[in-house]
Amino acid sequence: MKQLQKNRIQIAALSETCMYDSGVKIINDFTWIFSGLPSVNKTRNAHGVAICLDKTAAKVWKDSGSEWEAVSERIVKIKLKCLFVNLTIISIYSPVNPTNNKKNDDSQKFYNDLQDVINRIPTEDMYIIMGDFNARVGWNNQKQQNLSNSIGPYAVDITNENGEKLIDLSTINNLIITNTFFKHKLVHQTSWMHPGNKQWHMIDYTLKSCWCNWNRSSFNANQN
Repeated sequence: MKQLQKNRIQIAALSETCMYDSGVKIINDFTWIFSGLPSVNKTRNAHGVAICLDKTAAKVWKDSGSEWEAVSERIVKIKLKCLFVNLTIISIYSPVNPTNNKKNDDSQKFYNDLQDVINRIPTEDMYIIMGDFNARVGWNNQKQQNLSNSIGPYAVDITNENGEKLIDLSTINNLIITNTFFKHKLVHQTSWMHPGNKQWHMIDYTLKSCWCNWNRSSFNANQN
């Protein structure tokens, strides 16, 4: 909360909230729209997503009809009626990069659920997807080189399996992986440090509809 207030953030997508069930809460003047595992399924595993709105954004959301949907413990969305277009904001938390069949099934289900959410958004509406994709993307093979519309010149990693799925999602839906289009110091691009080799990676992303006027925006990672 202190970071949101300090940086005057009006809308934030939060991952690994560990909040059970789903609903809307007011916490320290911020409105939380959240989705997690059922409270009967207590676990130590990371889970839960939320969209956090300050007072101004919360008023816009309420004036828009307070529309929201808890899709799963990994996906929650809200809808805002803006001046010229409707805007859907989706907060996500992807499973970790697959290392076995179980994790691959979890990852595939997540992307299937996310694609279903996208398919239900009216084509004339704008949408933004934000959160921890547990994915790394980069320019390490021919496939990435053919997808310059989705990936910018400032991707910092070697693409992993989750990264392939993220690229496929972006390509199919004509999305831009915005983080990769802005040049910043590495400390402002990366958001997670590998506990073993201590290297920092970009795994949190903001995806936007390609037709949006995004070139006036700047997307930094916050490691605090």
